Amino acid sequence: MKHLSIAIVLVLSFFTSPAAADDAAERAAVLALLDRTFDAIAANDPDMWRPLLTEEARNLSFRPDPEGPEGALIMRERADRDSLAAMTPGETRYFERWLGEPTVLIRGPIAVVWGEYDFWIDGKFSHCGVDTVNLAKIDGAWKIAHFMWTVEPEGCATAADAPPPGAGR
Repeated sequence: MKHLSIAIVLVLSFFTSPAAADDAAERAAVLALLDRTFDAIAANDPDMWRPLLTEEARNLSFRPDPEGPEGALIMRERADRDSLAAMTPGETRYFERWLGEPTVLIRGPIAVVWGEYDFWIDGKFSHCGVDTVNLAKIDGAWKIAHFMWTVEPEGCATAADAPPPGAGR
């Protein structure tokens, strides 16, 4: 019984250790950056995006090719600075959210966030997919270095069931 008590104390001390608290704080900081990213998407505002990105940040998306054979994808890769230059603030209303809790992996100055999302344009469902975001901690702040996503217009279980706030349903 004594050995079992010692094992329980050791396990509990691990989960309440300063390292565990540091991990939780880093995870919260990474997810807070992604919340600000979704806010920047909603605002369609390049000035909200810039402080979230590394200098050389890039994005990569995969979407169905409407002119290719079934299952064919179009891959688009751009420097984020080019994407920001193409934005027209306020022209369109976007809404993106996680579908469930994203996976967050952190080791030292790098982090990866992977999660399913849905995306709405002007209050209407557009698509769902997976976001994968690579982050770097630079001068004490998390920044997005690379953002990848899939665009999946079909097979999205929550699209019609749970519209975002203000979608008019």
